[in-house]
Amino acid sequence: MTELQKPVSSTAKLLSQYSRPFIRNAWYVVGWSSEIGEELLTRRILGEPLVFYRTQAGEAVALVDVCPHKLAPMHLGRRIGDNLQCGYHGLEFDQRGGCVHNPQGNGQIPPHARLKSYPLVERYGAAWIWMGDPALLDDSRIPDFSHIDDPERKTMAGHHMVQGNYMLMVENLMDLGHVMFLHAQSAGAGGIVMTENKMGVDGETVFDSRLYGDVPKPAAFAPYYPEGARVDFWTDIRWDAPSLIRNHAGSSPAGTGRDGPKVDQFGSHFLTPETQDTTHYFYAHSRNYGIDDPACDDFYRKWQRTALKEEDSMVAEAIQRHIPEAEALGVEMVVLSTDRSGIRVNQILDRMAAAEAEEA
Repeated sequence: MTELQKPVSSTAKLLSQYSRPFIRNAWYVVGWSSEIGEELLTRRILGEPLVFYRTQAGEAVALVDVCPHKLAPMHLGRRIGDNLQCGYHGLEFDQRGGCVHNPQGNGQIPPHARLKSYPLVERYGAAWIWMGDPALLDDSRIPDFSHIDDPERKTMAGHHMVQGNYMLMVENLMDLGHVMFLHAQSAGAGGIVMTENKMGVDGETVFDSRLYGDVPKPAAFAPYYPEGARVDFWTDIRWDAPSLIRNHAGSSPAGTGRDGPKVDQFGSHFLTPETQDTTHYFYAHSRNYGIDDPACDDFYRKWQRTALKEEDSMVAEAIQRHIPEAEALGVEMVVLSTDRSGIRVNQILDRMAAAEAEEA
């Protein structure tokens, strides 16, 4: 058997997918716009420590959180107007990262005294950062998540950390086959019989969908149908590189499909690497029903806490911990039909990573 014919262990594939260099020529969410204010906010993004704040004119700023003098964290300093002063020796930097004041000695500013700054764009209630080639910056590449701002919908947003590589969560969300099992209780969909997924690709966007015809109404939509009513239920997912996912879940009276009168919600899932082993998970759910219903708000708070954190994130974290053991055991990977969209996502990201490596 030649080297190319030898089976590749599941662990080897896992390690290649979960240790891929970060894609830098892409947009990432660093937080909800409401999180960035006058106070300094610190987050690590793609392995880099960053500090965020908002100027007096309302512009969101992103700077590297390391003073070029003695490497002190800039967030330990303070704001002076729109500038940021290091708390160690007082070097002062403007919102573009240039050093504008040196209180030491004769006040001469060293030629390399500056903080790296990154562009931020605010859209759909979130702050998006570009950490790649400045010549390739194009905010039209931010995918459409306009449902977050739709006045006809109620949006509830949140954020938590995942102790695992961001691709574990991307693959989880693109895999619609896990919903009837991992979320059997939280989604109230355990009695629905599985159907095959339909997957498609348009450029660097991957789509996956499932439609369940004439089924019991799922828990999220049950209060908005008569007792005993049956529905058509669907879950459609869209991925844009590297880790921006939109999920459309909805229902309509049985027999009407996606064209019927909808009770639906869009889920927005932004997976931003903190490090190779930790991930910022920003999420929002935008529904067209129960707009002013506190009970519906409570349902989604519970859903975000239970399904996204205690179920999805829990599994991703468990896999992250399990990888070394799987490697030691020589576990072989098997592939199911539900994995197809995740495989295509990884193929696209492999090409993007290779292209960036060639340009470096």
